[in-house]
Amino acid sequence: MPSPNDDLAGTAHTPMATMLRPGQPARPILLHLARQTAADPCDSAVGRFNLVHHRAWYDNEGEQTTRDIVRWYADDDSGAALMTQHPNFGVAVTHDFWPPGWLHNRNLFHTYRSTDWLRAQSSLQDAQINRTIGLVAGLAALATWHSPGPPQRALAAQALADTTGMTTHPSTLGHVGRTGIAVAATSDIGRERLLILHASTGGVLAYERAILTPTGWRTRVYLLLLTHTHAPHRY
Repeated sequence: MPSPNDDLAGTAHTPMATMLRPGQPARPILLHLARQTAADPCDSAVGRFNLVHHRAWYDNEGEQTTRDIVRWYADDDSGAALMTQHPNFGVAVTHDFWPPGWLHNRNLFHTYRSTDWLRAQSSLQDAQINRTIGLVAGLAALATWHSPGPPQRALAAQALADTTGMTTHPSTLGHVGRTGIAVAATSDIGRERLLILHASTGGVLAYERAILTPTGWRTRVYLLLLTHTHAPHRY
């Protein structure tokens, strides 16, 4: 199991909404990212299973929870997840292993075969709000299961570039000190979705869901992608 870097381990338990500078048109910046997607160290790692470790923080009507999740994924749709509450004060750890086919509904491999397919699959996450917000939320959900390679990351940047209603905020500082390109989608009913992408590789660093309140934006969900790699075994 990967361990988070020291600079990521102290992430806030109650994150404030990410501060954004004035936005820029999303398309030129995202098209450049799609054309110039750089390699990531994980891309050349050896292993059958794609492994993702992320930290999820939730505010459910004032009740706050934080948990760390490690997930495996293989091309044959077999996977496993280890979930622990964070901080872990010695409580039992649950291990959930799923047989091949359990992830068929996510269909991660086929999701990235075209920008149209990617938008259609991802937008199901928040289709009740709008397709723009749905794409942002869907890409975040996919990132918790699968670390896409350079062509897939470029495809995601292209899909974002081709979707109207988004702004980009380069050099956005996340809650744990990592800087990236923030891609923001806001609905007309005061809901915001925010992806922070690595400025050169296009990988998802973080995701935030916030609502507009009389005192400003309030974070309801914050997802921090800690580490990803490949592993020869599930466990």
